[in-house]
Amino acid sequence: MRILRQIELLFSRPAPKPRRHRRVVRRDDFLYGLWLNLRQEFFPEYVELDSYVVTWASRPQKRVLASCNIRARRVNVARELFEPAASRWIAPVLYHEMCHAAIGMAVQTSASGKRLWHGAEFRRLEARHPDIPAMNAWIQSGGWAMAVRSYRARRAWQTRVTTQQNASL
Repeated sequence: MRILRQIELLFSRPAPKPRRHRRVVRRDDFLYGLWLNLRQEFFPEYVELDSYVVTWASRPQKRVLASCNIRARRVNVARELFEPAASRWIAPVLYHEMCHAAIGMAVQTSASGKRLWHGAEFRRLEARHPDIPAMNAWIQSGGWAMAVRSYRARRAWQTRVTTQQNASL
């Protein structure tokens, strides 16, 4: 009787949706080299961090400098950081994400049960990098917003020039 009920439940559910094809994510050698150097300097005992894939984000960013997906072991860094005025902050941003990866899923929780991704343990780890306070000041002073605008302006200009060149051919 129990088996019949399970079979009945199985066929009463809607068919699962087909999975979309996932794009292949390739790590960027420049970013991954920085990641390895930071790991060796600050987290020599965390060899498992070497398995992370570090890439440039595929979509334009406005608010997020980088993100760390602990389950997928992937770090995406905003392309806007490749701007000349912002490129100095790539290593501290990667270090920030590495702190998330090092702590992993063992993050602190608040009294309400919400995860504290930037809790005391995280801040203690992050304070070990000398450029973090300067990077935070740069973000607060509008440096990140300016980098985003510069990146978008440069991309728009490149698109306009390429379109004009193609039209003249």
